[in-house]
Amino acid sequence: MGLLRLAFDGFHQARARLGEYLSAHDTGAHAVAIPAAETIYWACVLDEQLTSNGGYKTVRGRAIGDVMRGARWVRNRATHALPLTVERTGGLSLPLQVPITIEPVVVRWLRADRLPPEPPEYVDAAGRTAYDKTFADRPVNDPVEDLAQWFANEHGRRGSRLRGM
Repeated sequence: MGLLRLAFDGFHQARARLGEYLSAHDTGAHAVAIPAAETIYWACVLDEQLTSNGGYKTVRGRAIGDVMRGARWVRNRATHALPLTVERTGGLSLPLQVPITIEPVVVRWLRADRLPPEPPEYVDAAGRTAYDKTFADRPVNDPVEDLAQWFANEHGRRGSRLRGM
């Protein structure tokens, strides 16, 4: 139960830090990249700890399999290739063009084709597809909140190893 608790707490603490960085008005993608990667790291560790229970894996596959697979894919990209996996978009930029529209500033996950390629021995085409489907071009917090909601549901599921925490 010790590693499971560590992963559960790590995910929620990293998610809180990500929220703090996202709410800071002058935060750029570089500042958000660290808590975003950390949050995804802990989500994957928590998922891996829970996967030892066959019932969890079956339920997860139906409910949030693509998001978790996308999270694992970007976690591997972030830890092995050390790319910046997010970018800040929107705001005012020069030169101005008429008509002027100012998009809100948002930090988004990059598309897979903008990240370094996987080494040939670690290609995960299904993971890349899942990432593009569930993370790419979305605000950083959106898939993180999907994961948080999943873990909250799992926490309440009868038979879940999270239920006792």
